[in-house]
Amino acid sequence: RDKFSEKLINSSWDKFFTPLGLRNYACGWDRIENLLWRLYHGELDGFEAEKVIIMIGTNNLHLNTDEQILEGLQFLVEAIKTRQPKAEITFMGLLPRRDYESRIKILNLQIAELASKAAILFKDLGHVFLNKENKINEEFFSDGLHPNAVGYLKLREEVKPLLMD
Repeated sequence: RDKFSEKLINSSWDKFFTPLGLRNYACGWDRIENLLWRLYHGELDGFEAEKVIIMIGTNNLHLNTDEQILEGLQFLVEAIKTRQPKAEITFMGLLPRRDYESRIKILNLQIAELASKAAILFKDLGHVFLNKENKINEEFFSDGLHPNAVGYLKLREEVKPLLMD
């Protein structure tokens, strides 16, 4: 991503999600293995989270098979459960991405199955970002992958119910 896109993403997060009490532990270009490394090196240590919402894997699509992505997500769930045993964990389906809509739809079904087996919640919000042809609705994305400010607002409205008890 360029600096403008990174700034837009960070400012959108700060505007729409930080007020909800969410912390963003994502880094640009993150893949599952990057997050695992950070977890193994203390990223979730030293505090007790009430909830952990996971949405990662889109940056693995061009490098890994679906099976490899699912295996990485399984390691991720185990790492989070070990470090935050009291937290309610929710797996978010991958958001649709230009030219990957069909693959992501199938992969999200597999992620839902993984979540069920791991006894954690699963939420797929992808449908709100698709048009009638099941392609991404470009008005919600800055580059076919990252939501723009309008997309983040839409995402926020979908995530809010997950935070309420």
